[in-house]
Amino acid sequence: MGRYYPHTSEDISEMLKFIGVESVDALYSDVPETMFAGGLNIPEGLSERAAEDKLAAMAAKNTVYRSVMRGAGSYCHYIPHIVDEVAAKSSFLTAYTPYQAEMSQGVLQSIFEYQTYMARITGMEAANASMYSGATAAAEAVIQNVKSGQSVLVASDIRPDTGRVLETYLANRNIQIKVWVTEKRKAGYKSIHDALEAGIAAVYVEQPAYSGEICDLKAVADAAHAVGAKLIAGGNPMAYALIPSPGECGADVAVGDAQPFGMPVAFGGPYLGYYAVPKKDVRKMPGRIVGKTTDRFGAEAYVLTLQPREQHIKRERALSNICSNQALCALRAAVYLAATGGSGLYKAAYNSHQNARFAASEFEKAGLKVLNETFFSEFVTFSKGNSDKIQEALAREGILSGLKLSDDEMLWCFTELNGRQDIEKAAKVIGGLK
Repeated sequence: MGRYYPHTSEDISEMLKFIGVESVDALYSDVPETMFAGGLNIPEGLSERAAEDKLAAMAAKNTVYRSVMRGAGSYCHYIPHIVDEVAAKSSFLTAYTPYQAEMSQGVLQSIFEYQTYMARITGMEAANASMYSGATAAAEAVIQNVKSGQSVLVASDIRPDTGRVLETYLANRNIQIKVWVTEKRKAGYKSIHDALEAGIAAVYVEQPAYSGEICDLKAVADAAHAVGAKLIAGGNPMAYALIPSPGECGADVAVGDAQPFGMPVAFGGPYLGYYAVPKKDVRKMPGRIVGKTTDRFGAEAYVLTLQPREQHIKRERALSNICSNQALCALRAAVYLAATGGSGLYKAAYNSHQNARFAASEFEKAGLKVLNETFFSEFVTFSKGNSDKIQEALAREGILSGLKLSDDEMLWCFTELNGRQDIEKAAKVIGGLK
């Protein structure tokens, strides 16, 4: 059945008959009656000047911190000005999919460049463009690699939003989530060998983990492959400038969020999920894939090579029915990576790691206990019952503290933007608490 656009009462009646309801009102039978009670209470519109003043007053309530020491999935990195300049060009400011290659060479090239960068960074042979977020990319990867009736082994030390999205995606697919407790300080800790059992088709871990811990990803891949399971590796791609990439460690799928590459935190979005695989699995990868070819004149040209997720092409056989275009975010990531280059990306990652190491040392001198054995740019500290005090004391100094995990534990993050002076100031404030 093709797309159906009802225009007449006969069309509407035919549509209702086809979907099995008696009336248009019946379509809304699950909506509470209270939702329809009364008219809309919409006030008179403001003048442009009055609206500006009102919005400015609302914006003034925001707290702007001079230093941010929080990550947990959203990372503050320096963004070269050229990223905003290129992304703001009117020729790129569209969310429409570039179906007509002859009209969209610039957008297609930017997507191709993004795919190339992400494939190289993750150590894979192909990457798509693109997913909503790292969480949805992880869920899509599980769906493509785990069949109904099978299980996926999920590490406990992953981003909470990813865990919730996995639960939502798999709730009605007859795919069971089995939790592998990977945090050594938690009760129930198991090695990968102890956690694997019959029926597990894939393992999902994050590298670095939510707590910042670095694991032996190759050992996890080898253990999963030994029992016929796939390894899906999520994580912060900035870290792969310093530590082995998922592809180098033998992962079957690399997913995560490319937000650190040119996307500001911006009150929670937008984000940019990446999904990368070996070439043999490219047709199992949801999302658009742009390829490079030549036109009839022999000139370089770009085209949409694969679109395995689109319902308008594969319909009920589509790998996924997410139909959106993250090309503007992918463009920002491509421009960021082009502007920084390999050496610039390494420096950003290296300085983030060095600042984190310095902060961990200073915080321990101030009385906090660092719980991580290894880390890239994030680590967890322990201080008995002091999380709220630390958070409030640093806020008074214009510093956004680490994320409160409990009354005792906080998750801290440091990037190249966290200077020595601010770290020493934070340590001094923490050390002065009673």
